[in-house]
Amino acid sequence: MKKSVSLLFCTTILASTFLGSVNGFAVEETTVSSDTMTSEVQASDTNELDDSVDVVPEVSPAVTSAATEPQEAAVEPSEVAPAMTPATFSTVQTKAASIPMYRLYNPNSGEHFYTANGIERDITVNAGWNYEGVGWSAPEGGQPVYRLYNPNAGDHHYTLDANERDHLKGVGWRDEGISWYSPSDGLPLYRLYNPNAKAGSHHYTLNGAERDNLQRVGWRYEGIAWYAVGGATSVSDYALLNAPYINQNTAGMPMGCEAAALLQALQLKGYAKNYNLNSFIKEMPLASDNNPNNGFAGRPDRIMEDVYQSIFPAPLASWGSRYGKVANISNSSVGTLKQELKNGNPVVVYVTLNLDSPKYGKYFWGTGIDNAHILTLDGFNESNNTYHVSDPNGGKYWVAGAKFEASYNLKKFAVVVR
Repeated sequence: MKKSVSLLFCTTILASTFLGSVNGFAVEETTVSSDTMTSEVQASDTNELDDSVDVVPEVSPAVTSAATEPQEAAVEPSEVAPAMTPATFSTVQTKAASIPMYRLYNPNSGEHFYTANGIERDITVNAGWNYEGVGWSAPEGGQPVYRLYNPNAGDHHYTLDANERDHLKGVGWRDEGISWYSPSDGLPLYRLYNPNAKAGSHHYTLNGAERDNLQRVGWRYEGIAWYAVGGATSVSDYALLNAPYINQNTAGMPMGCEAAALLQALQLKGYAKNYNLNSFIKEMPLASDNNPNNGFAGRPDRIMEDVYQSIFPAPLASWGSRYGKVANISNSSVGTLKQELKNGNPVVVYVTLNLDSPKYGKYFWGTGIDNAHILTLDGFNESNNTYHVSDPNGGKYWVAGAKFEASYNLKKFAVVVR
């Protein structure tokens, strides 16, 4: 929102829901024993229950660790594979013959969580879980797989066995209904049990090598839990970095979207943590000649007539470099932006307000887009061609890929924080 004579506030773009995807695994055939499954859950997963733990507990982000010898704390297996979708979201509709199961990992508890619901996936990622992609695909119908929840341990359990479900309900677990379905045959999901874990004690994987590795470090193999109709896919088609949201308007900075977007990106990477927008913007370089190529033209806290109130990528990146590793990557393709996101790096992007058609104006320094606006790009989803942004004026939301790319490609102005 740059040429201030016509614009004051930006408006919010409606969010899009989406589906994601993940890692391919080899599979091997084995057998199953529901009697063993029931006894293992009874032995270690049930404690005196209370209502102190939410279904999706908040945790701080971390990295999945490699599996180690069983110990008294939850073991965190490395690169754990497939899992399922919560029963509370079993009504998700799809026209496809199969339903993707998103896999998430809690690095604090060691639990893996599975859902077919993209909104729940995003909420869980925002709470600090690691998104690990699509673990496998389930059919739209077949044998029901039940999901249960232990409110004491904050742990979920998944089973094809109605007797096991009923037993756990009898000792205090909450029945959350049918979570997804299993075909009568197909790709086997192996079930393993960690006798020392207090949460996430059961693990489900399509990967025979992972199954064997976990057995070597002390997990007990319990056979085939259920079957899938499709394997895992690459996680490289999805990223969500969860940049913070800084509201430029409540800070009294109607023309301060560049500074707010930069500060969001810096703080996501751990820089400039002691700043709010007002203290940060006081250090922004101003252009004495009102040329945005040299610094911010005008003032960010008020509307100024006949001034193109903005700061362009070169001086913005130079300013950002005082606080962290910041680079001007203007003229980058959207493919390059996605690669930065995959590498965990948010990008400050120059687009148009509401991603609308550009309105051009002539200035002494050249041609500008009068309805320009600046956002923090912090995610994308290839499966439905959407991008995720933190908009200093409009909040955090998903946008249609075609609209975003058309708007970004007008100038290809971009600044990355690494």
